[in-house]
Amino acid sequence: MKRVLLFIIAFVPMMAFAQQKCVYFEKKVKLETEKTELNTSQSDFGPAFVQNELWYSAFTAEEIEKLNSGTDKEIFYNLYATPTDSKGNVKDGKAVQLAEASENYHAGPVSYCQATGELFVTLSNFENPDVRNKVYQKADIRLKIIIAKEVNGQWQKTGELPFNNPKYSVGHPSITVSGDTLYFVSDIPGKGLGGTDIYMSVRTNGVWGEMQNLGDAVNTEKNEMFPFIYKGKLLIFASNGRGSGDDLDIYNVGLFGENITGVAEIKELNSDGDDFGFVIHPEEEVGYFCSNKNGGLGSDDIYKVLIEKQGKYELELVVMNKKTMEPVRDAKITFGGALKALAGLLFKQELEKDKSYTVATNIDGFMNDSKTISTVGKPFGVIRDTLWVEKVEVGQKFVMENIYYDFDKWDILPESEVELDKLVKVMNDNPDWKVELGSHTDSRGSDAYNKKLSQKRSDSAVGYIISKGIGADRITAMGYGETQLVNKCDDGVPCSKEEHRKNRRTEFKILEMN
Repeated sequence: MKRVLLFIIAFVPMMAFAQQKCVYFEKKVKLETEKTELNTSQSDFGPAFVQNELWYSAFTAEEIEKLNSGTDKEIFYNLYATPTDSKGNVKDGKAVQLAEASENYHAGPVSYCQATGELFVTLSNFENPDVRNKVYQKADIRLKIIIAKEVNGQWQKTGELPFNNPKYSVGHPSITVSGDTLYFVSDIPGKGLGGTDIYMSVRTNGVWGEMQNLGDAVNTEKNEMFPFIYKGKLLIFASNGRGSGDDLDIYNVGLFGENITGVAEIKELNSDGDDFGFVIHPEEEVGYFCSNKNGGLGSDDIYKVLIEKQGKYELELVVMNKKTMEPVRDAKITFGGALKALAGLLFKQELEKDKSYTVATNIDGFMNDSKTISTVGKPFGVIRDTLWVEKVEVGQKFVMENIYYDFDKWDILPESEVELDKLVKVMNDNPDWKVELGSHTDSRGSDAYNKKLSQKRSDSAVGYIISKGIGADRITAMGYGETQLVNKCDDGVPCSKEEHRKNRRTEFKILEMN
């Protein structure tokens, strides 16, 4: 594949911190390469994620047959799309895209902006009469970037970049997530360091600003191309101006406003051949790049990259007293089944990736707490959490809120299950406890009726708790009827509905703590 465009001298410098090398791909991720089924016997290149597809440039089967037979006239790269899953893994099938807009043009690579729905497409620029009739492989094909949008399921051209010019190339777009900044490649005379350089342009109120050369923080006297903006702060690109030979290798820099970190090679992807066009799916687990290294099917092949983020998880846990709202010093906890103690006010523990842990307090004389700490699907870093405990004693009662029953019924309702599950957790967190669950009514109705109804409701609630794995010897059901009213609303005393409601309650009482 002919990748060298045409580029010359001069630049608009950006501030570089060469001593601060970009270490993201060196220290924070591990890359593993796999072959794909996308490749043909000819050149396949320029992968890009567009919605739920991977787009790339390749020849049709008819064009490949012509090339294999030695004919290279009227042969153009086409844009293909292959479906992907939600992580970016390619599936079966492929289809030509933008066939009408790219007819008689070389097409690709592209860049898609989800926020604006715009597709930035590289096309060969045949407005130059000196190039129009030359065989592609023997000409420095000049490029331009058009913009397309999907209308009624079809991609339609909606505009071009203002920098397009038949006298030089503009190509290889990479648009930021917000759609306001475009990175691209050009050989515009008078602005470059030499060869092909990477530029950027900022769009303000729909107007693209002046193209800015990224300077010698990125560009060299040779060729830089195939930029890809990743995470908004990393620029990945290919260059043949930083190694000992003329092969393209993949590099990256960090972008912080007008500051650029030192260039770092992505060594895991580079070979003795050309390596270029590295792009990463938004889910950041899969990427693709191109190479003509030994062992491929064609001159340029598309390879899949498995991305495994590197780092560590650290738990920072405190135990707080519910009543005093102060931390509990030197509290005992169980972590992963092992008894541990806080060093002062804080418990620290390194965690494994994609794993869940149970952590619980183990403090005598307190209502203990527990929860699950998980690293599944979470980014590396510090996980901070709190366990809440409360000082208690034998005989202490706790009102259970939102325990409801239908009129004259004792069946457990779904909304009551939520509250009863909280008592199940308390019993599990405090395995030495024995409790009594008491049900109370208001004074309306006969004493005998209320006593019987409350006992049935208490029995029903205790049955539910036992069904959740709590031993029957640890919980007792008591129906008190109207014998323990909490206010004046006795028989014959006029009271509001709210006052009667306060008497219709469910409580649990600590019977034993050892």
